[in-house]
Amino acid sequence: MLEKFRTLYEKKLYIKLIIVTLVVSCSFAVLIPIVQLALLFGVDLTKEHDVQMKVEFGNVFFFFLFGASSIAIIWLAQKYIDRRTLADLGFRSKILKLFFIGFGVGVCMVGLEFLVLGMSAGEVKFVSVIPKNSSIASYISYYSYFFFGVLIWNSLIEELGCRAYPIEALRKHLNPHIIFIIMGVLFTLAHFVVREFDIAYAIGLFIVSYALSGIYYYSGSTWLAIGVHTGINWFYFSFGGGVENWKLGALVRIEIYDVPAWILHLTQPLIGIGVFLLVRYACKKEVFLKKIYA
Repeated sequence: MLEKFRTLYEKKLYIKLIIVTLVVSCSFAVLIPIVQLALLFGVDLTKEHDVQMKVEFGNVFFFFLFGASSIAIIWLAQKYIDRRTLADLGFRSKILKLFFIGFGVGVCMVGLEFLVLGMSAGEVKFVSVIPKNSSIASYISYYSYFFFGVLIWNSLIEELGCRAYPIEALRKHLNPHIIFIIMGVLFTLAHFVVREFDIAYAIGLFIVSYALSGIYYYSGSTWLAIGVHTGINWFYFSFGGGVENWKLGALVRIEIYDVPAWILHLTQPLIGIGVFLLVRYACKKEVFLKKIYA
């Protein structure tokens, strides 16, 4: 039975596309039953997410449970449908090198966005959010969890499910831009499982997803994509205008006022598109083979 299914899966593109979409959707939809399970234990994940999530045992436990469940779904699909391993999903060597190159790219992307907005703003404020009475040891422990347990863990989950798995499954069968669009839509919708829909945020998510898909597709490295994703989130969590949770990485809140609407809405998409084009150009010039993987 399973062999017949695999044969159809390999020969019929529409079946492969349906299965891959279902696997990706399930890897994020698993959050829905976890949210309900958390409620039974008095933990409301719909009210505490992103930069507002409190660093408490319940939130941390269910966040890791979601990540483990999501990765397990991808692993099962790889093993029993594609007959491959998680290692085949872009986990090359030179982990630290690729991660930190990507991290730098992600930081530069958001840093450039803040620079453009700041130069166009009527007023910019820098507000400290770290309590003066917090100890260094306490802050280091919280920050370690933030960087490794939130940023990198979250990036691993999303890059594995929305980039590496679907791209590797479909790259020989579909134009890459079609894959990027499909995964961009799924990636965007997944972020509204526990929050209200916001069109501006949705557009930003889609553009970032498209850029990250290109980074993975042309580099073939999940670690590079994870690094970029982590760098983007690090900057937003540390300096974003809405941050105030110092236990979840907040350093200084940058408040930007009176930015022209067209600059506010176009800056992030243009930077994302620009990074995508640079990565594609680097691929054509074999920069990844000559420099990064050398």
